[in-house]
Amino acid sequence: MIIKYYTKWKLVALVVLGVIASTRNIVMAYIMETMTNALAKRDLHELPQMFANALVLLLIVLAAELGYNYLKNNAIREVNTLLRGKILAGMLRTSTEDNASALGFLTNDFKLLETNRFNAEINIVFYFVTVVVSLVYAIYINSLLTLFFLIGSAIPILLSALLQKPIRKSANQWTKANGKYVSQIKNILAGTDSLKLYRKQANAVAENRPKISRLEQALCKMNLSSDNIQTIVGFVGIYGTFVIPAYLGGLMVLHNQTTIGALFAIVQLSNSVVNPLMQILEERNHLSTTKDIVKKVNYYLDLSNAKMPAVVTTFNKQVSLADITLTRANQQLVSGLNLTINSGEKVAIIGPSGSGKSTLLQFMISGKFGKAAKIMIDNQEFKAGQISELFAYASQAPVIFADTLWFNLTLGEELPIKAVEKVCEQLQLTAMVAEKGFDYQLGDNADQLSGGQLARIELARAILSKRPILLLDEINASLDQATSNVIHQVLLQSDLTFIEVIHHYHTADLAKYDQVIDLAG
Repeated sequence: MIIKYYTKWKLVALVVLGVIASTRNIVMAYIMETMTNALAKRDLHELPQMFANALVLLLIVLAAELGYNYLKNNAIREVNTLLRGKILAGMLRTSTEDNASALGFLTNDFKLLETNRFNAEINIVFYFVTVVVSLVYAIYINSLLTLFFLIGSAIPILLSALLQKPIRKSANQWTKANGKYVSQIKNILAGTDSLKLYRKQANAVAENRPKISRLEQALCKMNLSSDNIQTIVGFVGIYGTFVIPAYLGGLMVLHNQTTIGALFAIVQLSNSVVNPLMQILEERNHLSTTKDIVKKVNYYLDLSNAKMPAVVTTFNKQVSLADITLTRANQQLVSGLNLTINSGEKVAIIGPSGSGKSTLLQFMISGKFGKAAKIMIDNQEFKAGQISELFAYASQAPVIFADTLWFNLTLGEELPIKAVEKVCEQLQLTAMVAEKGFDYQLGDNADQLSGGQLARIELARAILSKRPILLLDEINASLDQATSNVIHQVLLQSDLTFIEVIHHYHTADLAKYDQVIDLAG
């Protein structure tokens, strides 16, 4: 993923610096070979020049390593920033229900992706270059002795390939356990006030312990599998790539087929083969733990890059939905309902709790929870999923973002401040705006506003969106009677087209609407 998403010229620079940095052990092998041969021959004339050369080479390697370290961490930062934005964009293409585990994915799973994949991808390239460069120099010194080391190095690679399945299995188990744990914690924290009220915090902690145990057991199993396999492969690797070749090299020295300096140099270089190979195998194990996470990342990236489907965004005269059937939790709520909305009309939806009032609005927004035999807009037929952008929505449980008041009103759209101020004035938010300002942060401070203020902020957002039809779901639930009367007077006297779900009402109030649809049966 680093290769795919990192800036290309920086990636090239990273590789070049990695190649230079990987030659450190070659410099060490050069020192070892030169010193050993000079001491064996008792000829020390070459040593001063060797020490001077080594200093220059090691300074070059040091500079390369520092540059490599910078670019490596810069690559992780750049790719993290890019992917987090794209993943969030993909998540926002799905529903709230589909994103139940999104918080855990963006925190825990994505962090695992960073530590176990991004680092691994870069390190594998670096270690591979180190192995190649070391082998080239070793072959230059003595090709036959190098061949012994090369054959031995294949043994741990084959063994590691055979032992990947347990790591992948344990990683999958940890991911599932982590998702369940995050969901439960989120649910418990949402009920903090209730637990405090009844002094049942200890019960909630006790109820959570089994999931903590399963999560930590899954993590322990994943780490233990990776560590055990690495230990086994390391043992086999050391014996195959060091002990046996060193023994054969000793025999070659005794038979005058190589020098003792060459043997020591290749033994030194063997560390540049064995250790990087061990690291490659370990990083490969890390890659295995992130396969399912990468699949999910790619799923969200595909969503973020997908073209938005063609939808209708306006109408001139009439929207008509024929023979609507609504179903929720395998229970049919409504059948055979016909709904026609003319431009500028005010429609009231009434009925007892559970009769499908809110579900009807959700169906129009998302196409879920029901179906309609025919949907016509200005005498042209459309499908349920194609009409969602006709509607703006405000509810009795307003959605408030941890951002400024201005963002909550506009959702980042560039709107004239006078237009926003006018809607705020109509909805009696002027005093709050004057006191707090549009830059007021509605994060931790949202609880400093009343439920009625938050409801009116969402209603203002819906009006400012300029969508053709407003869907209002019991917006007076958190408003006092006086404020509710003022808001409804503004809505009913406007040229807005809206459908309002009403639960508590006086019969006289219904006369103010152009249509009243009763779902009582």
